[in-house]
Amino acid sequence: MWLLSVSQVSLAAVSQVVAVRVWPASSYTRVTVESNRQLKYKQFALSNPERVVVDIEDVNLNSVLKGMAAQIRADDPFIKSARVGQFDRKPYGWFLN
Repeated sequence: MWLLSVSQVSLAAVSQVVAVRVWPASSYTRVTVESNRQLKYKQFALSNPERVVVDIEDVNLNSVLKGMAAQIRADDPFIKSARVGQFDRKPYGWFLN
């Protein structure tokens, strides 16, 4: 089971992720992304290998997003790894394997 929550901290001119939190539990792992304004995103699953992709539009790729992978515990039974990258000019994506 995957659970994604996105929360809005305040309104501003530039979208910026201000925090990423990862909470492992016995039956799921929750990943929360907080930003300075409401995010426009798409979430979908891919296979070979199985993964969840979250594309976020109009957001700065900053150290907070880049540090998300370091928050995934090696013993997490639901998330093997995470990575962040820019695949188009505007959207940024992150993957949970």
